Amino acid sequence: MKKVVIIGGGMGGLTLAIALKKKGITVTVHEKYDHYQSQRTGFLIWNYAIKILQELEVPIDEAGAPLEIFEVHGREGQVICEMPIGAISRENGADSYEMNRLRLTQIMSAMVGDDLKRGHECISATTSGDKAIATFADGSTDEGDILIGCDGAHSVVRNSIHDGVELNMMNSGGWIAVIDQHPPALQENRHMDFWQPGTKAGVADLGHGEARWYVAFSDYIPDDKAPKKDQITKGMKQVPEVIRQCMEITDERQMVLTKAGDLLALAPWYKDRILMIGDAAHATSPYAGMGACAAIADAHLLAQLLGSDTPIQDTFQQFQDTRKPIADAIIEESRHGLDMSTCRSRLRNWIRDWGLSHIPEKQLHQVVADMVTGH
Repeated sequence: MKKVVIIGGGMGGLTLAIALKKKGITVTVHEKYDHYQSQRTGFLIWNYAIKILQELEVPIDEAGAPLEIFEVHGREGQVICEMPIGAISRENGADSYEMNRLRLTQIMSAMVGDDLKRGHECISATTSGDKAIATFADGSTDEGDILIGCDGAHSVVRNSIHDGVELNMMNSGGWIAVIDQHPPALQENRHMDFWQPGTKAGVADLGHGEARWYVAFSDYIPDDKAPKKDQITKGMKQVPEVIRQCMEITDERQMVLTKAGDLLALAPWYKDRILMIGDAAHATSPYAGMGACAAIADAHLLAQLLGSDTPIQDTFQQFQDTRKPIADAIIEESRHGLDMSTCRSRLRNWIRDWGLSHIPEKQLHQVVADMVTGH
């Protein structure tokens, strides 16, 4: 393996590039946009993905803060569960982190260096003989031994394997944002989630004086051209005080519209010398808190497999056989989680809240351990 062409400069593409460079394999990463995102967002990176970033010597503390407690509030706003994420993450070898996506992307991009090409929009991916070839909007091309599509949920590379496949959209959406100060009601190293009928909202400490927050609706696509905060106020049964504080701090222009969609059971993930990973192969809802982690785990495994002398097709098949069951389970769980947290049934909400507030300590420990380790 002399050269790998990577399409997409997100978490999957950057992780793969850093890992391959450490193995002495030449890479070129082509990112569609010629600039970093102007609207900041954040995400939760669980213990198992953090361990990969630490192995790759990514300075994660510069981009976020360890998560200690994940606090869940039920249908009436009451605390129904406090998950000890920090303690159980450390039992498994590393903290879980709340991250500023923009800052982490900038850090990892700097680690890739000149091998990251910005403003290169891939319009097609093909195989010719023993080469994989990417063609870009400006007419230029790049070729390598293989091409890896890390270009997200609306992947161009996917079209070279499965023409016309689109996301399964869920008629669910909302907004996410990062703010430069802590709302007074948010404690450090804490994530607060609010599960209301038809709505899910949350806020988390990112460290560095920052916080991230979001509001998501089920069975409703927000109008990005109408006043966003008004839609939140009207759409929530009761706006929690900490979310109200976030809204007061946030400029609406920095609120990023999201729409929930996923891509379940797509196969195969490869064709000839082209393979897709991350959201390109198995997109998950943005409210699942698993998409970035899955992309990082994909990239790490693929880099390990590409370091061997196994034939390319066998390597791609082994990668798919290992990661696909995990990815499909994540998507199924994300669908269940969105339904459970936003369901409108009073009875189901009562059962959910009672169950979480009375969960035995041993069972809670196992649930959290499965979350942070990706099981």
